[in-house]
Amino acid sequence: MSKKDNLKLPIDPADLLAALPDAIVVHDMENRVLYWSRAAEKLYGWSAEEIEGRPVEPIFYLEPSERQLAVELLRDTGFWSGELRQFDRDGHEYLIDVRQQLYRDEGGEPVAVFSFNRDITEQRRQADAAERAHHIQSSSILAGGIAHELNNALAPIMLSAAMLERSMDDDKARRMLAMIEKCASKGADLISDLLAFERGKWGARKVISKAQISKGIECARDSVVPESVELNTSLAEDLWEFQGEASELGEAFEHVMQNACEAMPDGGYLNIEISNCLFDENFSNLAPEAKVGAYVSIAFKDTGFGIEKSIIDRVAEPLFTTKEPKRDHGFGLSKTHAIIKGHNGFMVLDSERGDGTTLTFYLPAHAKAGKSDVEQSQAAVEDYTSGADRLVLVADDELFVRETIKCTLEDRSYTVITAQDGVEALAIYASRQKEIDIVITNIEMPFMDGPALCRALIRMNPEVRILVSSGHRQKEKLAEIKLSGVDEFLPKPYTADQLADRVRTILER
Repeated sequence: MSKKDNLKLPIDPADLLAALPDAIVVHDMENRVLYWSRAAEKLYGWSAEEIEGRPVEPIFYLEPSERQLAVELLRDTGFWSGELRQFDRDGHEYLIDVRQQLYRDEGGEPVAVFSFNRDITEQRRQADAAERAHHIQSSSILAGGIAHELNNALAPIMLSAAMLERSMDDDKARRMLAMIEKCASKGADLISDLLAFERGKWGARKVISKAQISKGIECARDSVVPESVELNTSLAEDLWEFQGEASELGEAFEHVMQNACEAMPDGGYLNIEISNCLFDENFSNLAPEAKVGAYVSIAFKDTGFGIEKSIIDRVAEPLFTTKEPKRDHGFGLSKTHAIIKGHNGFMVLDSERGDGTTLTFYLPAHAKAGKSDVEQSQAAVEDYTSGADRLVLVADDELFVRETIKCTLEDRSYTVITAQDGVEALAIYASRQKEIDIVITNIEMPFMDGPALCRALIRMNPEVRILVSSGHRQKEKLAEIKLSGVDEFLPKPYTADQLADRVRTILER
């Protein structure tokens, strides 16, 4: 017998697959999981025992078109690769590099798909950050150079205009000179914006109080809000303090309020809500800059014409504007972003065409001034979120959403049962109506959506407690739900404490 005949793989092939760094998933042609490696358990959060036999599509293919493209290429060529947005058990989003191989049986029929998945989220984030930093640095150098040359050109004009004005008696000449001086001043303002972009805005370390915020909003109102726009301001009584520069924040308020008013040329409402908020891990997908901790939020909500989805990601870019060139040079929101970022905060923009815009500043609460308030708030949350002896039914077609809500409430001693659509939820409620204390449902679900489920539950039990949660502002669906008699709505994203607080409030009512 030759040495070749004695050769044997020193490790079991299954153990070899399990040891690979890529998350290896095998699913059949109906998308049911057949194999789930240890790396997949680590990446996605579900154990093999929990996930095998369950559909993989809600986790892997968030867009139906992506799934369709992968299936077509797999059937044609036997191989597909690409990048997909995917979610883990806790609802965290990742960018995954996916390589898939089709496996066929002896008759040539496709029976399974081998998927090799690698998390490239951090790699892409670093690459994007480096590219953006390079772009900003280049833009800053260009802006500084242009500003320097324009300053040299405009300074003599402005100085000469002031001198000539004193020596002219002709009214027509004075008016023309005033126009020249006005245009030169406008150019000087543009240079100031260019230099501000080059330097960036870095908030000074001074404690900002509730009174200073209120004063900044009042000054901006007097400057930019016309009579046709009704301004309503709401400040939390126990508003936390934070560190920053009052004059810079006043400038940011003015930019945002001016944009809001210009989006309402025929008048409307501008509501400003200033409040405290605590972020936990559930809120980490709100924005790349969001971190766990205490924040002061300042939300500007207008009833204007909104922003197109195609340009919403560009509105804070320098020189980008949707206004006529003569009306604006596109530095307003980029300066605002620089100011808020300089205060170690971040902005979140939410807008739909025809349905208004909400722009929210999140500024870290001042550690010393807000520490006791934060601790008291956290202690209060811990006191009232116990769900012992309470049964909650969660209906949502997204697996990761169901699991996130389930884990959140189970951590607070609730017992949770889940349903993947309205039909299943209705069947569960019919069989366990006397046990279930509250139903949490999504709006959009297959077979039976949220409004239909609410109507069916209320017909079955007029006293049923229902909390509707959704990440989309669907006015028609919300109107249907309210007509059915359900008033409790919790918009996504929300923190674990916000969810538990709302559930507790409804149960105690």
